Amino acid sequence: CLSRQFMNPDEPNFIWKNRNAVIDMDCIIEAELPDIMPNKRYETYTIQGRSGELTETFDDYEPFDLEIEGITIPHSKLREVKRWLTGKSQLITHNDPDKYLDAICSMDKEVPFENEWGFFYTFDVTFRCQPLKKKLNEQPIIITESREDIFDPGDEVAKPYFEIVSEGGHLSLTIGTKTLLVENTLAGVVKIDTELGKAVQEDDPLFTRGDWPTLNPGKNQLIISGKYKEIKVWNRSVYL
Repeated sequence: CLSRQFMNPDEPNFIWKNRNAVIDMDCIIEAELPDIMPNKRYETYTIQGRSGELTETFDDYEPFDLEIEGITIPHSKLREVKRWLTGKSQLITHNDPDKYLDAICSMDKEVPFENEWGFFYTFDVTFRCQPLKKKLNEQPIIITESREDIFDPGDEVAKPYFEIVSEGGHLSLTIGTKTLLVENTLAGVVKIDTELGKAVQEDDPLFTRGDWPTLNPGKNQLIISGKYKEIKVWNRSVYL
């Protein structure tokens, strides 16, 4: 996104639907944008006869609302901005311009005002964000060996994506204690999405057994067996 090159770290700004709020949409944002830490989700239990409470977590996080208050735009931009600040997209803020959040946007009712420069509108906007950030334009790791060390720079467990140029037959991927067996592949590209839990080849699902591999922050070892020419791995690292 070319507009990202014009994100000043000291100027409140954001990119939504690949459009820069300040440069492309003439927004004036006076308040600093918040950088919100997501909360880990806990289940709480009480047991009769035992003081306090028990908590349990599966290491997942709650979504959160990111609110931007007091955005000002010129009268001529109102309809365009209303159409822009809707729906679902990637949100990039000036606080962390090389990462994005998946979000849904809602714009509060605009309030008109006029000053010596002309007629303007001011409003607030709320982004309902998925909790973990992801890297923009992540480049894949290319693997041709049966064992490869993969370093994940993220803060939490990542669910990688694989594209394997198979030569046919069974393929297996192991990271740590998790092994996935993909059965009866044909010669060609096999796509494995561990986040969605599916493996496909030419848009047809493949039969799998085992566990979907994940990457822990830091060093991981990937072990591959089967006949293949090349594997591309996108870590899809996640950040708090």
